Amino acid sequence: MIENPLRGHVDADRIRVTLRAMQRYQCPMSRCLPGLLLALLLSAAVAADDLFVAEIPVEDESVDNRNAALSMMLADVLIRVSGNTSVAAQPAAKPLLAAAPSLVQQYRYQTRDSGDAVERVLWARFEQGSVERMMRDQGLPVWTQRPRVLLWLVTERASQRSLLNLESVPQARAALRSRAAYRGMPLQLPLMDLEDQAALTPADVWSDYQPAIRQASARYPHDLIVTGRLQSQSGDRWRGTWQMLGRGGAQNFETPAQGLDDALVFAIDQVQNLLAARYAPLPGSGAGGGTVVRFSDVNDLPAYGRLVAFLATLAPVAQVALRDVSGDAVSFEFRLRGSEEDLRRALDAGGEVVNDPAGVPLPRTMVGRDGAVQRQAMPQADLYYRLRN
Repeated sequence: MIENPLRGHVDADRIRVTLRAMQRYQCPMSRCLPGLLLALLLSAAVAADDLFVAEIPVEDESVDNRNAALSMMLADVLIRVSGNTSVAAQPAAKPLLAAAPSLVQQYRYQTRDSGDAVERVLWARFEQGSVERMMRDQGLPVWTQRPRVLLWLVTERASQRSLLNLESVPQARAALRSRAAYRGMPLQLPLMDLEDQAALTPADVWSDYQPAIRQASARYPHDLIVTGRLQSQSGDRWRGTWQMLGRGGAQNFETPAQGLDDALVFAIDQVQNLLAARYAPLPGSGAGGGTVVRFSDVNDLPAYGRLVAFLATLAPVAQVALRDVSGDAVSFEFRLRGSEEDLRRALDAGGEVVNDPAGVPLPRTMVGRDGAVQRQAMPQADLYYRLRN
């Protein structure tokens, strides 16, 4: 019996079509099996992500608990549909969260093992048309046509570089898949079979050799290629340099040294944040005219989450959107209810960040449409802060 390595939903119709084609053309198993595996992998990548489905553990099946849980689940759906992790904290999202029970298409209770106990889980599917309509009515971005992301990884340890096959690190692979699903990212992982290994070398990825990367990626349907160069650090941590390679050029960002699971999850968040800022900005964000604040010392995923949660509590802030990421620094653009001085007071009083008047824009490597490498700076900020650690 062959174990299914995909651990996801599989499109049965695609499998049947592939098998019929093998039979029709009398394709030898040795030649056609790789094609069947590729079809399985691609179908899993497409079918695994349903933007309007969510689930959450609940204590009981009472109406009050169910309605509260549905509101939290809809918040997760809004994050996936908009691509923005702060969307549920926006004032415009409140009417949707309050209406969560009326937006449910179907729901059911399930049980699942959780360590030594069995927990009750509420599963729900929200009605797509109604959710999208209310989001648009409230001026929230609806971003359901997502770029398909193909991810290549290479590691360097003790001066030895190798392409990383995530099948060899199932815990990291599961964390990566889970975060991509949470963010609504159609993520494609290469098969890492003999064809991939012959087409692409660790040196190709490490040197950002685009012709080889694009050629090796051609066998997979994708809209965006992401490459990750993970350099081993002490304590089994990995520092990452990442490239987003699309039709219009490339954009680089870095992730700080952290465990492999956290490094991959952090990179998924940064990719999706940057894509959302480009394709589905919150109303008024990213178009200039807002207040740009750069925060440094954002060293890992928990720190980033703590910062985003803090920003959502600031009274002067009407909207906030990510503008850029470089190393341990992130830039956000704020739309304010009050003045910039009100924002400064709120940041200073919150206790999570410290004013950093000596902050300066950090350099960033960009690759233009002509393939030329350019050194550009992060957007000039109006205020500079660093996160307390």
